[in-house]
Amino acid sequence: MSTIIFFFLCATMIFLPLPYGSVEEWSIFIFEAMTVILFGMHLTVKFRNKKRSLPQTSLEVINGKDSLRIPAIFKIFLGIFFLVTIFQLIPLPGSLVKNLSPQTYEIHMGLSDIRNIQGLMTLSFSPALTIYELLKYICYFLFGFLVFQYVRTKTHIETFVGVLLASALFQSFYGLIEYFGKTGRIFGFKNTWSQGFAFGTFINNNHFAGFLEMLFPLSVGYLLAKADFFSMKKGLSLRDKILWFGHERLQRTIILGIIPVFLGLGIFYSRSRSGFLIFFADIFLMIIVLSLARRRKGGSAAKEKRYGTIVRTVSLVILFSAVWIGIKPILERFSGDSLERQVRPKIYRYTIDLIKDFSLSGTGPGTYVYAYPKYEPVHTPRLTDHAHDDYLEVLAESGIIGGASLIGLAFGGLGYLFVLWMKRKDYFVRGIVFGCMAGIVSLLLHSVSDFNLRLPANAVYFVVLFALGFTSVMKQRRPD
Repeated sequence: MSTIIFFFLCATMIFLPLPYGSVEEWSIFIFEAMTVILFGMHLTVKFRNKKRSLPQTSLEVINGKDSLRIPAIFKIFLGIFFLVTIFQLIPLPGSLVKNLSPQTYEIHMGLSDIRNIQGLMTLSFSPALTIYELLKYICYFLFGFLVFQYVRTKTHIETFVGVLLASALFQSFYGLIEYFGKTGRIFGFKNTWSQGFAFGTFINNNHFAGFLEMLFPLSVGYLLAKADFFSMKKGLSLRDKILWFGHERLQRTIILGIIPVFLGLGIFYSRSRSGFLIFFADIFLMIIVLSLARRRKGGSAAKEKRYGTIVRTVSLVILFSAVWIGIKPILERFSGDSLERQVRPKIYRYTIDLIKDFSLSGTGPGTYVYAYPKYEPVHTPRLTDHAHDDYLEVLAESGIIGGASLIGLAFGGLGYLFVLWMKRKDYFVRGIVFGCMAGIVSLLLHSVSDFNLRLPANAVYFVVLFALGFTSVMKQRRPD
């Protein structure tokens, strides 16, 4: 049954980006149903193993010595977020709501004739929408838990990484074909919202860029995991050097280098300003981290230096390829007229005012679209349904306590993963986890200027990078 679960985890990862990033109701339902079914199968496996008194395999061992568990603080962060969300759904006496959130109380009383409120009200503006979002959050974390449990051996990890990169390569390749073909379609459907941009099977080109930003570093990390094949022994004769370049494993590794080039070009021609800047920030941070790793105790300075060279080479190939193809459309996005049309700074300012009024209670996950219009002095014909900043939006909806817990979970988990990564020496583990961390950082940076984590496909991939990183860094040294 474990093999079946692993297969459907891979299948789900391929499926998620295809239906417009899984923004459609039916695609979200399929994801949630699949997650619940797989989790039910997981519980069945555990129950059978326990009934048969079989020893449970542990992923919580590093180098076969020290037992390692996820710190309790991260479980507390997650628990606080869910408790706050559940509390927002509980019908409370009006007097209590008035004390916790006077603004929410006023809104409820203003709608009392419509809703026929009889003394009880919720902190959430819309309990139905909050329940809808809560179910998605639960399934995101359950899916990540399943990846952590069932992507175990090196073979599993390589296969799963291959699935993720294949999905990203298809998105980039398909997006570039539609962009340069000037057709702008998604499986025959004309995407009128993002014409003039590469967008793959996503409606929004920024979400397409966010998706590739997560997987581009993973493709680089996987390349580094295979970079051991790039080492050439000193003192080889010319004949031996020629034979070395014809080595099958070296050729396979060079082919792997093509993947990040395609993904990088996909990011460039999405013409996403944030994507373009984050790409260079990614390269800079990866080189910095590799430089720090070179100084660690017991590390291989020569190998880490070679890793840095590979990262720089890949970035230069992408940049020169973009210049050769034509970089003018990308640079046009940074023109003065294009920047002046941006309304996001105003949205940020009004959202901060919203957060101040609902700092303790929040408005409830999924209700930003209802809460925001009150703070916009001039109502625009275009509906503002997201803050274009995931941090501000989660603070507005979940309050300071709930929102900060979720943000703390993301940054704390990333920091802990980095600490564990620095302790590992296995080149394969270091390459994969390095790619996961860089992919996580990419979306955390992009979340400052967009709402990628509100898109189910990107949110799941984001959680999966955490799960893949932890299951890789905690992997035992054992045969597959």
